[in-house]
Amino acid sequence: MRKLLWLVLMGVLFTFALAQSTLEVWQYVDGEYISLPSTNDLARAFSAFPTDGSCNKPEWQIQFTTEVQVAQWLEWSLSATKWTWFVRKPGDYYANSVTGTVASNGDVLVSFSGFDDPTYTGTSSVNPEIEAYYAVMTTGGMPDQDSWVRAPNVNDLSYTLVDSEDLHNGLTFYLWNRIKVVECNSASTYRDTGYIYLTLQNQKPWIDEEGNYVEDLENYVTNER
Repeated sequence: MRKLLWLVLMGVLFTFALAQSTLEVWQYVDGEYISLPSTNDLARAFSAFPTDGSCNKPEWQIQFTTEVQVAQWLEWSLSATKWTWFVRKPGDYYANSVTGTVASNGDVLVSFSGFDDPTYTGTSSVNPEIEAYYAVMTTGGMPDQDSWVRAPNVNDLSYTLVDSEDLHNGLTFYLWNRIKVVECNSASTYRDTGYIYLTLQNQKPWIDEEGNYVEDLENYVTNER
């Protein structure tokens, strides 16, 4: 019984030592201090490990830690998410109508699914597909012939944008589209829809699937001192 009471007492003391207190947080913006609500989505803070002492020794050593956990963020933009071609005659045509930017403070995995040749949307066609290609350029120049990737093969590609100063500041890219319309493509509309995925590789566990704080954020205060 005495051992059980001792274990209970130690558990209570340990819980007390790890107790967290929510702190009021301010943000300094344009020369003014702005008090942020406890439910704000920018920055939150907790204090932990209360301590005290009382005796006559001449010197005390008190350990004090500031820990800052930073979530991974992502900013991206695309000038368009659809190409619409109006083709009067067969030919091999290029377009670079989409400009994009990506910025983050950690590695970002870029992957793809659903890309294919645009397919005839009517009931029948002599040739139901239009051969399509894509190319990504980091400069405004014209893609060379080796840069083009067949639309179905795009789904097999993936790229990791590695954490760097350039990525923090934002990377710019140019997405090109190429189509080969031939004589046996019947008159109608051809269409394909694909998806691009940007997956953060260094996200903190206290960020939920929607990119918000988890509800039990205080439980992520670590016991490292």
